[in-house]
Amino acid sequence: MKTKILLVDDHSVIRHGIRSYFKNCEDFEVIAEADCGERAFNALNAMNVDLIFMDISMKGMDGISATKKIKETFPDIKVIALSMMMDSDYIKNMVNAGADGYLFKDCTEEEILKAARAVRDGDSYYCSSATKNIISSYKEKEARPANANDAHFILTLREKEVLRLIIDQCTNKEISEKLYISPRTVDAHKRNLLDKTGQRNVAGLVMYAIKHKLFSDLKA
Repeated sequence: MKTKILLVDDHSVIRHGIRSYFKNCEDFEVIAEADCGERAFNALNAMNVDLIFMDISMKGMDGISATKKIKETFPDIKVIALSMMMDSDYIKNMVNAGADGYLFKDCTEEEILKAARAVRDGDSYYCSSATKNIISSYKEKEARPANANDAHFILTLREKEVLRLIIDQCTNKEISEKLYISPRTVDAHKRNLLDKTGQRNVAGLVMYAIKHKLFSDLKA
């Protein structure tokens, strides 16, 4: 069964370009388009959508507000931001809204397809530039002093190993192979990491690790 895609962007030429990337894909199908957040949300009441590519800067309801509303109402729908916004605040706001991925509009067709498949399969996908921007924004701020009640003091060694591989953008399958554990166990560790750190998604875990300096070798 094909993964059904909704494209949300206020520029028709962008939607047309993204649609063309999936034209010959056997595992994806673009079933609808919308030029603003409101129309995107309303479309979800009339059709079954699995994955959304979401622009941020649009008239009316922007992509951040739309993503938050969609995730609250349709939590199983995956959302990948596709934007020209490179500022770390936009990226963090999309992460906090529940986005499963973030791509810049200058990315390649190959990366768009890679992100779509990663997110469809339960992983998150944030392009390397987005991750670097988040890391840089945290490195510009002084991290608060460590507190014995912080979650990273009670992370197990295995959880820290999983978190390190998440930061290195390994997929669930790759983590499973590197640590010789089952994909189900990887999922369990991810859930524990999210619960202990109070984050909503994998990108949040990355930001948490940078903010609290869990790994000294991370470079912006």
